[in-house]
Parts: sequence; C-alpha cells; structure tokens
Amino acid sequence: MKTKLAPLAAPLTYVLLGLVLFLRPTAAASFLFTVMGVLLLIYGAVTILTFFLRGGSGFSSQAELVFGIIAAVVGGLLLAHPTFLLDFIFVILGVYILADGLVNLKRGLELRAGGYAGWTATLVTSVISVLLGVFILWRQGHVAEAVLLRVIGASFLYAGVVDLLAIHALGKLLDE
Repeated sequence: MKTKLAPLAAPLTYVLLGLVLFLRPTAAASFLFTVMGVLLLIYGAVTILTFFLRGGSGFSSQAELVFGIIAAVVGGLLLAHPTFLLDFIFVILGVYILADGLVNLKRGLELRAGGYAGWTATLVTSVISVLLGVFILWRQGHVAEAVLLRVIGASFLYAGVVDLLAIHALGKLLDE
C-alpha cells in the first residue's frame, strides 16, 4: 500500500500548495515566511552556540559565526514582519521596472528625434513600464504580490494535476 501512495505524495502536495497559494496568497506567503523565519532563527542560534561551545578559533569558525548571526537576524526580521522578504523583492522589482522604463522612454524620444517611424511603440511600452514601476512601488507590491503568488499557485496546481494524470495513465498502462 505504501508503494502505491508514495508517487502521489509530491503531486498531491503540489495541488494542495497550489490551491492555498491561489486562494489565499497573502496568508500563504505570511505562513511560509514565518516558517522560514523560525528555521533561520534556529539555524542561526545553533550556529552561534556551536561557535562558542567549540572555542571559536579559526577563520572557518568565524565565517560560520557571521553566517549564523546573519541567519538569526534575517530569521528575526521574517518573524517580526513575515512578508519583509516579499516586500523587499517587490521594491527591487519596482525600481528595476521603473528604471528600465525611463531608459526606454529616453530611447523612444531619441528614435523620434532621429526620424524612426516605429518610435511610438517604444514610447508607449516605455510609458507603460514607468507606470507599472511606479504602481508597484506606490502599492508596495501588494497587488503585484497577490497576482504573482496566484500565478505561482496556479503553476503548482497545474504541475500537480499533470503529474497525477500522468501517474494515473502510467498505472493504467502497466495494468494492461
């Protein structure tokens, strides 16, 4: 019985995770980042304790101590503000999209000055990029976060369902 259920574990996990991310993206992200925070905090604490229990000599031990401290700090930040990492990612994404849009806007204006006939397409897409970048930064990624997490959830859901269908088809083929 165990061997028949084992191949179903990963696809069912994908389906469950996909449904949770798709239906409750913010709660799922908060939960996942809280779990990550706890794990990083435990790793950091164990690493720091190990450093002091061993006497803490040598470059390798000091490097481990630094990584332990960083892990503990990041873990603490994730526990204090579970969506900190996601917010940080969206700030970087917003700045990147805004900067890229501004560069392309300048490029579109240069194309217009040079008499290039297709300058309007470049100008329109760059304005859309600038507006998207500003929107992500202004909304601090909350809308984009929900959309992205839903896309990830849908991807997990799709992968899980495809895997389940493939396992079912393979089972039927082997039974024949």
